[in-house]
Amino acid sequence: MKTTFLYRNYAEANPDLAELYGNDDEVALREHYEKYGAAERRGVNLEDYLRVEKVLLSEEGHICISGWADRRMADSIAVTLVVGYTMYEFGELRDRFCWYHRQDVAEVIGDFERPSGYLFLAQIPDFRMHSEVMVLVNGKKYYESKAMRWMSVQSFMSDALSTCAVLADRPVGTTMPLTEKLAPGFSQVWTSYLDRLSFTKLYETGAERAVDRSIVITLYRDTTMLLSQLETLAPALAGQPVEVVVVANDYTGETHLLTAQLAAFSQLHDICLSVHLCSGNSGFSAGNNYGAGVARGETLIFMNPDIFPPEGQEDQAFAFLTGDPGEGLDGALLYYGDGSLMHSGMYTTSDQAVDARQGFAEPVMRVEHYGKGLSLHVDDDDATTEAALADVPERGILVTAALWRIRKAVFQEMGGLPTDYIIAYYEDADFCIKMLEAGRPVRLDRSRWIHMEGVGKPKPAMLRTVMWLNRAFYSRRFAASPFAAPAAVDLSKL
Repeated sequence: MKTTFLYRNYAEANPDLAELYGNDDEVALREHYEKYGAAERRGVNLEDYLRVEKVLLSEEGHICISGWADRRMADSIAVTLVVGYTMYEFGELRDRFCWYHRQDVAEVIGDFERPSGYLFLAQIPDFRMHSEVMVLVNGKKYYESKAMRWMSVQSFMSDALSTCAVLADRPVGTTMPLTEKLAPGFSQVWTSYLDRLSFTKLYETGAERAVDRSIVITLYRDTTMLLSQLETLAPALAGQPVEVVVVANDYTGETHLLTAQLAAFSQLHDICLSVHLCSGNSGFSAGNNYGAGVARGETLIFMNPDIFPPEGQEDQAFAFLTGDPGEGLDGALLYYGDGSLMHSGMYTTSDQAVDARQGFAEPVMRVEHYGKGLSLHVDDDDATTEAALADVPERGILVTAALWRIRKAVFQEMGGLPTDYIIAYYEDADFCIKMLEAGRPVRLDRSRWIHMEGVGKPKPAMLRTVMWLNRAFYSRRFAASPFAAPAAVDLSKL
């Protein structure tokens, strides 16, 4: 077979080369093509092989770009962002993109082997906003706005997390390596967001009374269960040296109505109570850490806003509130609203995440609840409960932070809950393992409580990404932990 280089066509398609070499210098034109032209994809309309589908930009210079590319043709992807009179050159980004398989694109371009979808997340240093924005790829304009609407950090974080749910929803083995590329960017966004938040005291009563225990309740937006929860706790708290500290993340209701409701409650119940509003969603860790910081008691009881004593069994539940955790951390038995068992301690173990296409294999941790969903009922007698829990080990157990008891001094010595997990998920297991590593006991108290958490509720896209990123972060931190249960005995513990 004979191969012919069409040098005249090459010159005609590239006027700069025709001016430099003329149309008839076959040797020079061929040499240029082989040295530069082929790699530069001269004559190729890159727009047919690469698309920028979404551009998110925050007021602090965070950027998220998503789209697709035929990597056989777009083998070089250099991205430049032009904001007003400033150009930010990211350079070659193919290796920094998070590539994933897109069936819809593969069917069009005909490449089912290479991943064609991409995501990119970064922050621009020394950033300055302007109304005009352009995104260039290999020098060509792919996105332009003459009146850019800059997103707040919170809005950017929510949209970027939702955009990345396309990765979180896939088998973890195929996407685990991508978390290493996305995690630094999201960590910057999360830290920037937390730094902007502030807390304000909305309501307080009983501040003059000395207390030795503090119940910290951190909630998100919704306070519909708060007064009901306080009503059920009131018999154990009224007139006692205990306070309730409520931290409301991103509260969206009418503050004057909430204040009036709290004042009416306080007229009926002699309870030390304070409510603090966060200007946004500080997440589970930062919210509880703030509550612990303002708490006056020597013992802290962390309690989710949907935790209630079982009807008719209040005394055994309230006993948990008065116990002394010593130098350790105590959790409790939690049951679903229908009375079935939800939580009798937790353990962490790992699965081997594998992607043969990428040659990737890495342990991925998960956290499981002992006995979750078993027939054990909240109304069962103590003997039945103890028999059912006989196989739950006392050593190396983890307990959910939905209900914790710990001395404030111990909590502070341990550094509080880790805030490097975005919003929520895995931070309580992290804290438990660090307690165990420090030689401090983690125990499961036999008190019983109802946790009104929904069973199998669908989670929004943003939270699915949060769980995926946090799981990867947790896995890399504790994959070698001696407190992880061996995968071989995992099934015996379900």
